[in-house]
Amino acid sequence: MMKRNILGLVSLLAIALIFACNKKDDPQPPYDYDKQAAIDEQKIKDYIAANNLTGYVRDTTGVYFKVLVNGQGGDTIKLTDRFNIDYKGFLLNGTRFDSARAVTFGDMRLGQPGLIEGFKVGPMKTTKGGTVRYFIPSVLGYRDQDKGSIPPNSVLIFEVKLNNYYY
Repeated sequence: MMKRNILGLVSLLAIALIFACNKKDDPQPPYDYDKQAAIDEQKIKDYIAANNLTGYVRDTTGVYFKVLVNGQGGDTIKLTDRFNIDYKGFLLNGTRFDSARAVTFGDMRLGQPGLIEGFKVGPMKTTKGGTVRYFIPSVLGYRDQDKGSIPPNSVLIFEVKLNNYYY
């Protein structure tokens, strides 16, 4: 009787293993940059229209920006410059996910890895002392990654004051 119970248990275990091994994985479809870029662009346009915002310009990257305060001088920051900024980051639903005042990112340069691609666009649109607000499509942000307080495929809004930059 005990042999039969053990044999039955082993048979059930074998069947379970066979089904587990044959389980089809549901692979995620590849990330479709163009499709997501179009979705993001529509979200940005809808937000701008719904909030009666004016004066926003679309950069060739797909970032929409507006200079809120003109800075001093005519020189703009370069990708090889270090920088000091005040900034606030928001989601389209108004949730603030980050902010800082008078932050210098050590020896990091604007064009180095470590910053999302879309973030680099804003500071280059103004001069020292200027403030710019801009919408970053998710394809230039965190794409389809979950970043805790930033859900996948989130359009980001940044307001950045360029306090200073260093050659």
